[in-house]
Amino acid sequence: MSSANSSTSSFKLSNFSKDSDISGHESVHKEETSDLAPVDGGAQAWTFVLCSFLLESFVWGLPFSYGVFQQWYLSNPPFDGTSEANINAIGTVGLGILYMEGIFLAFVFQRFPQWLRPMMVGGLVVCVFSLLISSFATKVWHLVVLQGVVYGTASGCLYMPAIFWLPEWFDARRSFASAFIFSGGGLGGTTFPLAANYLLERVGFRWTIRINALIVAIFGGVAIIGVKPRLPIPPVSSRKTTPAADLSFLKSPVFISVGITIFLQGLAYFPVAIYIPTYTVALGHSSLSGALVLAVFNMATVVGQIICGFYCSDYGPYTHVMLFSAILSCVMAYALWGFAHSLALVFVFVVMFGMISGGFSAIWTPAAAEVHASQPWPPFAFFGAWKGLAAIFGPNIAAVLHRDRINGSSAAHSGAGQGGWGGYGFTAIIIFVGSMMAAAAAGSVISSFLRVHKTRTESTAGKGKSRRHARLSLFEYSDEV
Repeated sequence: MSSANSSTSSFKLSNFSKDSDISGHESVHKEETSDLAPVDGGAQAWTFVLCSFLLESFVWGLPFSYGVFQQWYLSNPPFDGTSEANINAIGTVGLGILYMEGIFLAFVFQRFPQWLRPMMVGGLVVCVFSLLISSFATKVWHLVVLQGVVYGTASGCLYMPAIFWLPEWFDARRSFASAFIFSGGGLGGTTFPLAANYLLERVGFRWTIRINALIVAIFGGVAIIGVKPRLPIPPVSSRKTTPAADLSFLKSPVFISVGITIFLQGLAYFPVAIYIPTYTVALGHSSLSGALVLAVFNMATVVGQIICGFYCSDYGPYTHVMLFSAILSCVMAYALWGFAHSLALVFVFVVMFGMISGGFSAIWTPAAAEVHASQPWPPFAFFGAWKGLAAIFGPNIAAVLHRDRINGSSAAHSGAGQGGWGGYGFTAIIIFVGSMMAAAAAGSVISSFLRVHKTRTESTAGKGKSRRHARLSLFEYSDEV
């Protein structure tokens, strides 16, 4: 859930704690037995990591490269006469579903762990055929259904089991294994835009999609061989009833505030991720330059996630990262993007904005663990749903604000010029991105205040409880005397 990114704001559920067991099995992954593969090492464990890395690469790499496809669709038949909002939906719907379906899959897989392996195989088959069929599309809605809805849903079914099984394979070294796996999103987000641009320029979108389908089939087939559970799935008759998820956190002011802030930040983040190749081309540079800019942006987000995640783990509260990321992202949008009229400044902008805004997703894990320590994965999944909604709405709002497509004018006549601010049809989008980041900064302040208030309230209640317990102990002692 890259991203994300992705993400990478993917559903990185395995980072919560070493005691969490999100697969629904008993916590036997901490026990070494002679008939089970070892934990935290061994050929099978590292094969699992490598194969999960491959899944992460292409599952998130394709959606994160959509900005290159969008630029091609907007400029080439048969889709160049279609509204920009409809073309946006091809990539944003799939990415949004991939973020949001974690809520549903988490509950299903915990209740029916025997479904995970068949779901992976079925997801791979559907992914490949949805891409192959979409290569024959003649209408945008064909691509929205096949590459957006169908591929987005199937890729989640293919990818999510790896996240649920990770706690079985790694305990003490889980953080290292997780970091390696999720770096695959950065590799995919860097290589897929460049590969897609190369293929689109030489063989067109139909054969580009077919080649992508072949890549997914080959690497996906290899990956699912090594992505498997360590623990045997118990028979249904002997399986304990899975406890119902506690959703009391939905009423938590901190959870609500953080969730809304994630949504606001996503509204600003995704228009940049989708439109930065188009902006680069609007400046007069080649589509290859646009693909390079997007690749650098995706790599920068991974670096930001690592840095901010390290800070949240060892140095300070996650609300510091929220506020720091939102404020500086706002400044980068207004100051850097607004005046980025050369390719060099565009690269500076995507590096700075990518690192700073991409690091925002590092707050999901500590925030979820703080909101609901006993079951942190449900709030984490809901955070993903917030970002999924932003992935759908943000770029579509940007499509409405993109002046070149509205006016049908060329970039040369819609720019502010080398000495001005904004322009090239993107002035309103830049203002929107900066404003949403400013709103996210305000949400971060509110979240910080609510978090401090919650901590103080719990501390006061704890002290009161301790005093009551002390008085009770005294009375009990007196009675005994």
